[in-house]
Amino acid sequence: MTDLKSVTERPHGEKKRRTSHRSRTAYPYYNLADSIAVAEAVHTQGGGTCTRDQLATFLNYSTTKSGAFLTRVSAAKLFGLIETDKDAVVITDRARTIMAPVMPDDGNRAKVEAFLAVPLFSVVYDEFKGHTLPAEVGLKNLLRTQHQIVEDRVSPALRVLMESAEQAGFFKASGDRSKLVKPILQRHSKSPTPKEKEPEPPAPPKGSGSGGDDNPPGIHTAIVGLLREMPRSGTVWPVKQKERFMSAFRSTIDFIYPEDEEGE
Repeated sequence: MTDLKSVTERPHGEKKRRTSHRSRTAYPYYNLADSIAVAEAVHTQGGGTCTRDQLATFLNYSTTKSGAFLTRVSAAKLFGLIETDKDAVVITDRARTIMAPVMPDDGNRAKVEAFLAVPLFSVVYDEFKGHTLPAEVGLKNLLRTQHQIVEDRVSPALRVLMESAEQAGFFKASGDRSKLVKPILQRHSKSPTPKEKEPEPPAPPKGSGSGGDDNPPGIHTAIVGLLREMPRSGTVWPVKQKERFMSAFRSTIDFIYPEDEEGE
C-alpha cells in the first residue's frame, strides 16, 4: 500500500489545497484487509488494547504523527474494527469475530458488516446491488460528481472500494468485479442443550395389564399417556403448564378410580 502512503507526503501547498476541498462522503484510504491487519496487531501484540505509540511500533511507523499512520488508524475506525479514546486503541467485537469466528460464516458476516459500515461503500452498494456496475470511467465520474470525491483521490478511492468489496465477498457470486452482490452466508441456530431437547421417556416393560402390551401391568393407558407428557427430571416446567397437567391428572384419576356413594 505504498501508493497510499505517498498521498500523505505531498508538498505543503497541495496539502493546504486539499484541506479546503474535502470529499463529501467518507471513505478509507486503506482497504479492508489492511485495516484488519491493524486490529490484528492490537490483538496479537497488545492483547486487545494498546497506546497509539505502541500501535505505531507494531505497524512499523516511526512516529504517531506520520500521515500514513493516521490515515491507517482512521481507515480501521471507519470499518468499525478499532475504537480510540485519547491515547488508547481497542479492538471491537466485529474485529474479534473476524479474527476468531465461532461458526464458519461469522467472520465473513463481520467482513460484510465492515464493508457496509463505510458511508461511500454503502451508498454505492445500495445504488447498484444486483446490477452490472458501470465501466471504470463511469464509476470514477460517479465518485467525482455525485459523491464529490476530490479529483486526486478518485482513482485511489475507487481502487480501495473494489479491493474491499472483493475482500468482503461481494464479487463472489458474479465471479468477477461486474456486480456487487451480498454474499450468501449460512445461518446457524444455537445447538439445543440437553434441557432444551424433547424428553424421551424410558420404554415401559411389556406386560398384560389393562393398558395393553406396551404399558406396565395394571396401569391404565390414560395415566401412562399423561406420564409420557411430563418433562424430564430437572427441566424447568412453567407454572401454567404444570397446573394444566395436574388438573388433567386429577380428572383422569377421578374417572378411572371413582369413589363410592359413601366416599370410601
